[in-house]
Amino acid sequence: MSGWTQQEADAWIGLLETHKQLTRALDAELDAAHGLGLSTLELLSRLVAAGEAWPRLSTLARESGLSLSRVSRHMDALERRGLVQRRRCATDSRAVEAHLTDAGAALVADAEAAHAAAVRERFFAQLSDEEAATLARVFRRFAPRAAEACAAVPAERSS
Repeated sequence: MSGWTQQEADAWIGLLETHKQLTRALDAELDAAHGLGLSTLELLSRLVAAGEAWPRLSTLARESGLSLSRVSRHMDALERRGLVQRRRCATDSRAVEAHLTDAGAALVADAEAAHAAAVRERFFAQLSDEEAATLARVFRRFAPRAAEACAAVPAERSS
């Protein structure tokens, strides 16, 4: 790669390839076991974190980095499965809010546990504790708010 040192190329391409391989494998496992993809699990997990609140779909879109139309499509499918409910926002009739059903909460608990185990097996088992600590320090620099948000999640859900 022109203009790159070998170390830079190894680090950058390694990051991209690792992300691609892991997300494909983890997405396929989630889909086969729970009928969910990684993006859908993230949205459901955000609804779990919201508790009794009904977050707007636009908020879920912003926080997840997905487009509002993509979030709406996910919510259509989840609502058909009885995993979420949607309603118009009482203070803004243009906005739609979502809430997790009991069935959705049960599925998320199972899917998150399976996902955490898969991440540990496919990623963390390949690293020493020191390597994992180094990656955590590096990625905290690039995504400090993400690290803060994860730190705010109760311990039983942080994996």
